[in-house]
Amino acid sequence: MKPYTYIHRVSQLDDMDVNSVLSKSKLHGFYYYVYILGIYYLFDLIYFNQLGTLFANSSTISAIRKDGILMLKWAVYSFTYPYTVYFAHKFGQKLLVAFFISLPFVIFPWVTIKYQLGFIPGAFVGIMANIGFMKEVSYIKYCKRAIGLWEFFVFMITPALVFYHDYPKTKKIRFVYCLAKLINIVYFNILGAVIIAKHIEPSIIGTQDKVLQTILLIFPLATFWILLFFLTFENILNLLAEITYFGDREFYNDWWNATTFEEFNAKWNTVVYAFLHTHVYLQLQEWKVSRVWSKILTFAFSALLHEIILIAVLRQFTPFMTFIMLLQVPVMMALRFLKNTRVGLIYFWLSLLIGVPIIASYYVSV
Repeated sequence: MKPYTYIHRVSQLDDMDVNSVLSKSKLHGFYYYVYILGIYYLFDLIYFNQLGTLFANSSTISAIRKDGILMLKWAVYSFTYPYTVYFAHKFGQKLLVAFFISLPFVIFPWVTIKYQLGFIPGAFVGIMANIGFMKEVSYIKYCKRAIGLWEFFVFMITPALVFYHDYPKTKKIRFVYCLAKLINIVYFNILGAVIIAKHIEPSIIGTQDKVLQTILLIFPLATFWILLFFLTFENILNLLAEITYFGDREFYNDWWNATTFEEFNAKWNTVVYAFLHTHVYLQLQEWKVSRVWSKILTFAFSALLHEIILIAVLRQFTPFMTFIMLLQVPVMMALRFLKNTRVGLIYFWLSLLIGVPIIASYYVSV
């Protein structure tokens, strides 16, 4: 199997690109229908003076406001700290490279615990640390010739975790496209905040019964999850791709058609999948580890990165997420006969709709 290859591709659900699957589909009007419904929902809350009250009474929104400046500082740090790795690698200091790559996994839990960050600010800090780690590892492995400081910075903001000297490039920056993505980022952020404050928090606070809590969380969490998908993969990553001239916009594939979780894991987030496939799975294959164990260890590595974030955010070790992720391996093997079937598609969606609220309900109680 070969390392992940970047080629010119368009994001499938990009409403601002005429070549996307969404734009070419006769069903693309449904996207705008749902988009406009979201705008109407926000205006409805504004008209009845509920928006400000919702945000003022939300502990999650209050935590984001309190820690907003720290999150901005950490974002700046995340794009400047990797220069320590850049210079250590440039001057052949392997011990310093290893030290600088590892240090953020000490710094980000310390920052999260010291400043008592809320769940979302703490998760943001952890995710940015993980992104930096993966980019630095790939840079060290695949950088075969010296690059300048500016080129390294561009790589750090390019929405790719596997380093290559020659990515497919676009010819120009579309400023109207960038503006549309910025508007979408603001829109999806506000709509997501409303769903948290109006639907998710009340479902969690309103009952201690875990079964009822799970039922109440199914619809708001499913909606929030889809919003988060569009915010991250369709808007933030596409905006970064546009300003860095990055030509491969396939940040995901048609995960909504997955009939097994093996398909879903490969299609849901191709940015992280590219790193795991190239730097973990293929590396294990080079070390003559069997395919089955390579797959299990790749899942374990991914679970470990998730668990480190949860340990820092929750201030305790509760490996439920790791258990669920590793449980997928035997489940995927047992249910391979569902691949490309309607039953498999229904099973996938039911598992997703029910599984996410169960996990959320569990972590609320710890």
